[in-house]
Amino acid sequence: MPHALELKYGLTAQELFDAIDKRFRLKVALEGAVAEVHFERKLRIAAREGWLNDYVSHDIDGMYDFTVVTLSGVSIRVEVKTIRNELKPKVELQKTRAAKSDPSSRYYNRDHFDVIAVCVGRSTGDWSQFRYALVRELPNHRSHPDKLQVMHSIPDDFNDTKPRWFSRFQDIIDAFSV
Repeated sequence: MPHALELKYGLTAQELFDAIDKRFRLKVALEGAVAEVHFERKLRIAAREGWLNDYVSHDIDGMYDFTVVTLSGVSIRVEVKTIRNELKPKVELQKTRAAKSDPSSRYYNRDHFDVIAVCVGRSTGDWSQFRYALVRELPNHRSHPDKLQVMHSIPDDFNDTKPRWFSRFQDIIDAFSV
């Protein structure tokens, strides 16, 4: 039975995969979607295991990716990103486009989301691995103090780093609540 996308575009699954594989920007978009699916898997398991109350996925332009509700009823806004393709893991926090009337609109406002979930699969080969940071600990943009800095290094060792980075989502939830 052909997939709906095969029918819609008149291509086989193999032709669709080949089209993705040959196009850099399309692969980057796919990797973002892969990261979101893996993160949602983590949330589904957390809710099933009883250490997370609920979550909602948002696929709306200009909105963060997930709302997570803790057992105590606190809502946490989460943005999912992938690391850049560089030697040292880094995440780029900016939107794809800026409004013509406001070049700084490409930068995220400090209050746009609470937690960044960064998929490190591009580096490790395991697309279910993430690193997490609290937005309130991330540095400001140099020219726009109400916005987030664009590039953020993710350290190998999480001990005594500022901002703090976490490898377990449970730990970022605990840190958020403090």
